[in-house]
Amino acid sequence: MIQGINTAAAGMSSVIDWNDIIANNLANINTVGFKQLIPTFRDIKEINIQAENTAEPMNPGSGTIGSISAGSIIDMTHLDFSTGALKKTDRNLDVAINGDGFFAIQTAKGEFYTRNGNFTLDENRDLVTKSGDKVLSEGGGAINIDVTAQSMKELFISQDGRIMQGDIEIDKLRIVDFKDKSNLKTIGNSLFKSIDEQPVEMQNPSVSQGYLEGSNANVVKSMIDSITGSRTYETLSKIIRNSDSTLRKTINEVGRV
Repeated sequence: MIQGINTAAAGMSSVIDWNDIIANNLANINTVGFKQLIPTFRDIKEINIQAENTAEPMNPGSGTIGSISAGSIIDMTHLDFSTGALKKTDRNLDVAINGDGFFAIQTAKGEFYTRNGNFTLDENRDLVTKSGDKVLSEGGGAINIDVTAQSMKELFISQDGRIMQGDIEIDKLRIVDFKDKSNLKTIGNSLFKSIDEQPVEMQNPSVSQGYLEGSNANVVKSMIDSITGSRTYETLSKIIRNSDSTLRKTINEVGRV
């Protein structure tokens, strides 16, 4: 009976963690380039069930008739790097990556990577993110753009990331990828960092000017998961209340006897 309470309590703790992940995914449903987090669960341990008077003294496992789970916890989480839907903005500094790849960004803490191509220009006419971090060129430096009315009207970003003003190529976006994306971790502001893998320059990137990549979080699935989690939590809490009531009654009746 006490084991049942412990198992239900472990399940409730897992549901709370699961709902936190769902809430974070839903909160970023409108964040450009956001990648949803997906949890995986594992059993805490399995308990063998022994049949009475069937175990052989010299063979401890001989009386086992099955096993039950002692509850589950979130084992790990991983980022879903599937491409989100592209949204047309018609803004010539907005860029979306089709398929694999990341824009390289220079921050005060080093080089990071993003799928958020909602770029703008700073006071030095350098291409930057909305947070003011430099967007890197293929050569690793800042990308400086002429901002006269005519030149901005003629600004064109080709499918392979070349930045053109009229017939003049002024620079090229540095677009990289990783062989193992599980090495990437989020650090906020739609930025990712690599734990122990160096990025690889993409030979044939595919970008779309005037588009932004939306979040890949699935609203419908997230809402269904949230409802499922709430119902599971409620069921487990009832199990604990019922087990506690039965245990209290048993102790009181044994005490009277």
